[in-house]
Order: sequence, then C-alpha cells, then structure tokens
Amino acid sequence: MNSKNMDSWIVQLRKGTFELAILSLVRDRAMYGYEISSALKDSPVFSISEGAIYPILKRMTEKEWIEFYWEDSFEGPRRKYYQITKEGSLILEDRIKKYKDIYDALILLGKGGV
Repeated sequence: MNSKNMDSWIVQLRKGTFELAILSLVRDRAMYGYEISSALKDSPVFSISEGAIYPILKRMTEKEWIEFYWEDSFEGPRRKYYQITKEGSLILEDRIKKYKDIYDALILLGKGGV
C-alpha cells in the first residue's frame, strides 16, 4: 500500500472517531474549546487544529450529545464550557462497545477465526 492511500485511510479513521474522543474528554468534567483541542493535540492519534474543533462541537451540540454554558474567566474573555448530555453518554457507551466489537473481530480474523 502506498503512503498516500495509508494517509487517506488514517484521516478517515480519525474523522470517524473525533466525536467519541471529545465525548470521552467531557464525560467526567466540562471543558472549554481550547482545552479540548489541546487535550486532543497531546494525543498523537487525535491531533487537530484549534479552529477545526469548533464545527465538530457545534454539530455535537445540535445532535444534543453535548451542551454548553458560559463562565467568566480571570484570564480573559468568558469561556464556553462543554459537557456531555445523557444522550451523549449513551452514544459514547454504545459506540465504544461497537468499536471494541470491530477490533475484537479483526483480531479474531487475523488469528484464522470467523
């Protein structure tokens, strides 16, 4: 496989998991946008530009997987904090299970199983 095809595959795989990565981040505590993008950048798998995160957050808010609130900041302008909703928690739990099932099936196939 040439590196161009591999890069395309990796990009598509990451796109499919950004929402789950964000839901995982805000599952235990609310975070503001820059904080989310910084946490994703710390992961070699989920690195994303700061500006690219906001359309994803908007889409997830519209789906009602996350919600937001504003909070004053001592370090500058108010910050928009995102937190997971009940629907988002259910989506996260379900999709993580499905990803695990896919992973387990791939490992089984690689070992000659069906």
